[in-house]
Amino acid sequence: MVAKKEIKKYREYVGTAYYAVRRRGTGCYPVPTKTCVAGNDGCSGQAMVELAVFGGIILVVFGVLLSFLQQFNNQQYVAMETFRRGLERACNYVPEGVTGSGASVQYTLMQTRRQADMSGPFRKGSPTTINASASLFWAVPEVGTNPESVIVMRVNEDEKPAKPSDFTSKEDESFRTEEAQTSYVNTFGETTGKRETSGGITNTKTSKMNETLITTIPYVITKKETPDDYDDTNDVVVKKGTFLEFTQGAYVDEDGQYKYSEDKADTQIERSRTWETAL
Repeated sequence: MVAKKEIKKYREYVGTAYYAVRRRGTGCYPVPTKTCVAGNDGCSGQAMVELAVFGGIILVVFGVLLSFLQQFNNQQYVAMETFRRGLERACNYVPEGVTGSGASVQYTLMQTRRQADMSGPFRKGSPTTINASASLFWAVPEVGTNPESVIVMRVNEDEKPAKPSDFTSKEDESFRTEEAQTSYVNTFGETTGKRETSGGITNTKTSKMNETLITTIPYVITKKETPDDYDDTNDVVVKKGTFLEFTQGAYVDEDGQYKYSEDKADTQIERSRTWETAL
């Protein structure tokens, strides 16, 4: 059996390295594991591999966290803006032909924001639509009358109100809007240039984009088969159609933010950057 004194010397030799004791017959001897000790050339290579593996994982997790925080922040901002705009609409609404004020407003806000896309072309980005809705009642109707019901749709920079009573006036019919349908028409071009002189090299990259966003809000009018049927799934569809439609063009505002408006249709967005290398 290896003496304890020899094992102690071996432990001092490997420093902080781990060791194992293996039995063989009637004796045992220490077997060092693969470790990094001072002066070992393999330590730097192992550290680089660990940094590459775990560093990549940390960057991916950090990127996913940032994306989630940005999406959560945008959703909260749109929700709060929807409530404020809907409240202002309901409070300041003036009905026609009566002396009351205010209305019952269903306000829907849809915002399209372009997110950075590192894998895409130069400053093209990718559009993301965020929406929120709020139903608000702020009305003092004339005695003996009901407050008017108004549906307001705001898509990016354009806002359009409409009343369900303009589509149906029958008391036994129900009016509702369906999920909005969006489509994009995008034309994108990218060019690069290089100019070499005795003083250096100048690289230029330019992108031009035209994008049209078409948003359609359909509606459906339903009617119950029997007055006592409270199950909405059994309702009969009376009519379908387009409630509101928006055709908007992308543009860049004074703050450099991408926006969409019906007044900016056929607008071309041009972005460029120049790199100079002195020789």
